[in-house]
Amino acid sequence: MSNGAETTALQQPTFPLKAPGTAVVHAGPQQNPRIVSVPTRWTEHVLELPEGADLFNALEASLTDFAVDGIMAEFVSGQFGRIDYVHPAFGPDADHPMSFTEAFSVDNPTELRHASATIGFREGTPFCHVHASWTGADGQNKGGHLLPGTLAGPAGLTIRLFTLHDARLISEVDPETGFSAFAPTPTDRTVKTSESSESPDSPDAVISRIRPGEILDEAVLAVCRNVGFDSAEVLASLGSTTGAVFTDGTAPWPAVEFTHLSGTVIGTQGRSPQTNLSGEVVDVAGEVCAGTLKAGANPVAVTFELFVRRTDGPGRDN
Repeated sequence: MSNGAETTALQQPTFPLKAPGTAVVHAGPQQNPRIVSVPTRWTEHVLELPEGADLFNALEASLTDFAVDGIMAEFVSGQFGRIDYVHPAFGPDADHPMSFTEAFSVDNPTELRHASATIGFREGTPFCHVHASWTGADGQNKGGHLLPGTLAGPAGLTIRLFTLHDARLISEVDPETGFSAFAPTPTDRTVKTSESSESPDSPDAVISRIRPGEILDEAVLAVCRNVGFDSAEVLASLGSTTGAVFTDGTAPWPAVEFTHLSGTVIGTQGRSPQTNLSGEVVDVAGEVCAGTLKAGANPVAVTFELFVRRTDGPGRDN
């Protein structure tokens, strides 16, 4: 295991690189449907972790604490005391262009920049998926896919939890990509939107799994249209795209991981919907960059775990 200062010594690609935003067709059999969504009611909680708290243990215990089968999380503030992580890397060949680095660790306190998490189950056991970025004592910004062993720092960590009342999140190996990914399934408690659209207890959010090649902003719009949300907010979402194309720059192909995705969708049921998304990504060098996503330019690389909550009609003040 290496420390974060050694992430510059990375394996270089053995195949030609493509422009950021170029979709990747994975070697495995294509899976359908390309967007899997479950409407759900939700409740927000704030989790305060003290110095030394084990991040993964605390997040996974929240499933039991709140008696739910799925949680999306958005980190608000604080410090990491120790970070174990990997970040995107070039794969072995052109048919498998995406991979991860070896594991790195940072043993001194760092300041949280952004982080998001999906919390559910793998093989019946609580499991979570966390992407984060941080600023070290040297002022450098780094990021990656966190691993168990990550701890809260001296200032602790404050995390918003969005507990999902009607969706169970299951992580399984995807035969299309060969990577593990979360997907939502309805629980026995799920309320059908078509039967209760006027009820105060009707679903006021959607949790979705977006498959490779789907354009991220177009997928967000489709999710909102399909569930009948005219306006909605995106938050506590994470995943990957094939590089990143911002309105004022790019991050390199073949994959970047989002530490967070946020934004709004307005007028989805009309002729001129407006989708505005921004986010921060970690690239194949472990570097972070952020910006407003260019419309129609960011295909999903491996998967995207998308949380959208309605901002129009019942439930907007939940």
